[in-house]
Amino acid sequence: MYENFYGLRERPFTIVPNPGYLYMSEKHKLAFAHLKYGLGEGTGFVVLTGGIGTGKTTLIRYLLGRIEKAVDVALVFNTNVTGEELLRLIIREFEAGEPGGDKAANLAMLNEYLIDRFSQGRHAIVIVDEAQNLSRDALEEVRLLSNLQGNSRPLLQVVLVGQPELRRKLADPTLTQLAQRITSTFHLPSLELDEAKAYICFRLAHAGGNPLLFTPEAMEAIHALSAGVPRLINILCDAALVHGFADELPVIGPEVVQDVARQMAPMLHSNGIQTTADTEPSAGMEVTPDLEERLSALERRLTVMEERFAAWGTDVQLLTLELGALKERVNAAQAAPLTDTKAAPAQGVVSIPIEMPAEEQRAPAEKKPQKSGGFLKWLWG
Repeated sequence: MYENFYGLRERPFTIVPNPGYLYMSEKHKLAFAHLKYGLGEGTGFVVLTGGIGTGKTTLIRYLLGRIEKAVDVALVFNTNVTGEELLRLIIREFEAGEPGGDKAANLAMLNEYLIDRFSQGRHAIVIVDEAQNLSRDALEEVRLLSNLQGNSRPLLQVVLVGQPELRRKLADPTLTQLAQRITSTFHLPSLELDEAKAYICFRLAHAGGNPLLFTPEAMEAIHALSAGVPRLINILCDAALVHGFADELPVIGPEVVQDVARQMAPMLHSNGIQTTADTEPSAGMEVTPDLEERLSALERRLTVMEERFAAWGTDVQLLTLELGALKERVNAAQAAPLTDTKAAPAQGVVSIPIEMPAEEQRAPAEKKPQKSGGFLKWLWG
């Protein structure tokens, strides 16, 4: 509708996950580095969490686009299933055969398929999206799949992608065995103001348009209304462009964004967006604007705190793994002969990258891991 008017090849702000429009913020770069690390090691589970619309599925599709033919991937989206149903879904996604009603026969079918892939030098990966919907029974079935082992590594690697609820499920004491097999985990938060501005400009430029089509004030209003969630940013930006096209506006200002937010209030409420209409008093009801504003500010701060707590959980887990690796090295050094001036490093110890504070974060250098593996050369370009 508005593409020709604004000189765009296509609509830049759709809600369909499109890896071609993935904006690699520092957070997304770090999340992708964790995925590469976990898959590059070839052992354990990889967990990626984030709020609704933060770009998890887009990041996974971007990852799939970089996978070469030496890797077989089963992508599971339907997660409201039992453990046995999940097993059948995985078998069908791998095209390993037609599963039946006997669980033992299905496991044997999958195991035979994975052994055949392994003998051909191929690597099998299961990616489960919306994993927060998995029942305990299904999560336990996932854990049991990790018992399918080759001579040097598991026959199957699992990536769990889901909302923050997934982290709470994995913290359940009844799932301790599964949690202990997680080797890499990352929580993807929403975008900060500067990141949201860069995100909007990137998508406009990628669609062949003017990256400065939205004024700085308009982008600030969009960030405030969307709380930095990419999917909600897309909804607001797309509606603002329709509004601007109808009024033949050369640029989109903050007044357009606010007007769009008021008109779309019912739909935006279902996505967690608060509009200025929310604070307008209705007939016969007395509302204190100051109190409403303070309540809204507290809700936003609570959301930010929840995301920070989730991110800190990632740091704690990584630090724990690093501490365990260091203890093994110290024990190995103490067990070495006293005549040795340099203790040999413990075999099989992997250094876990530590996430740095936000102000110090840099995109991690892409180096080949010490374990060559050979089955994921595409990860290290």
